[in-house]
Formats: sequence, C-alpha cells, structure tokens
Amino acid sequence: MTFEAYYIGIDVGTGSARASLVKSDGSVVASSTHDTITYRDPNDHRIFEQSTTNIWSSICAAVRECLSLSNISPSAVKGLGFDATCSLAVSDFQGEPVIVTKGKQLGQYGERNVVLWADHRAEKEADLINNSGSVVLDYVGGVMSVSLPAS
Repeated sequence: MTFEAYYIGIDVGTGSARASLVKSDGSVVASSTHDTITYRDPNDHRIFEQSTTNIWSSICAAVRECLSLSNISPSAVKGLGFDATCSLAVSDFQGEPVIVTKGKQLGQYGERNVVLWADHRAEKEADLINNSGSVVLDYVGGVMSVSLPAS
C-alpha cells in the first residue's frame, strides 16, 4: 500500500498570505489566499504597519482551507515551505508582539508590531547614515535603503 506525499507552500506577501497544496510531482491540488491588514497613519503617509498575529491567522486559514478543499489528511503532508516579503517584526523575548506605532502605545503589547517594507518613517536616519561616509556602507551596496528595514 503506497500513500501519496503532499507538500504545502506558503507565501506571505504585502497584502495576503497564500498557501498551495502540491503533490510530489509538483501538481497543485488546492490553493487559498487570505488577506492581511495593513495599517496606515492618516497623518503620516510614510507609515505602513502590519500585525504578526493577523499574518499568522491568515497563514493558518489558508492552510486549513487547502486541506479542506482537497480532503487530504494533514498526516499526508510531508513538508512545508515558507516565503515572505522583507519586513521587521518586533516582539519581546517571549515572542509577544510589541507595538511599533508612534505615540502612547509605542512599546506596549498588541497589534501593529510589523514595520512593513514600504514604511519610510526612517528617511532622516537613512540620509544621516548615507551621508556619513562610513566604510560599513561598502557592505550594503554603498547606500542604506529606507525601503528595507533589514538592510
């Protein structure tokens, strides 16, 4: 008796989390997409924030839907692959989300703990670094990009 092996690919993008269930030959059995929330500041166009809790909920919902649509037992899934956009998630040492929103909530526990790749709140800091002439810039292509929190 042989059992088919399945794999789940998960892609977290700027606006959604997507999952696909595939057979070992690469054929797609089921796919699902669940939107994620992007928080904006009505007074500051540079702010783009998200929530790791919301992202994880969207991932779980997409995976569950793939399994439900396919009628495949979770035990038949032999591996998971993850892919995600570059953003900065902030948490404490226990993994609890820490708010990055400016104002009174900054540093407290809660949603809005992800600085999205499109966030440009650090424009002045990036300019300061880029104008420093530091040799460290040689290791990041000569310029610190404000669009990538991890750069």
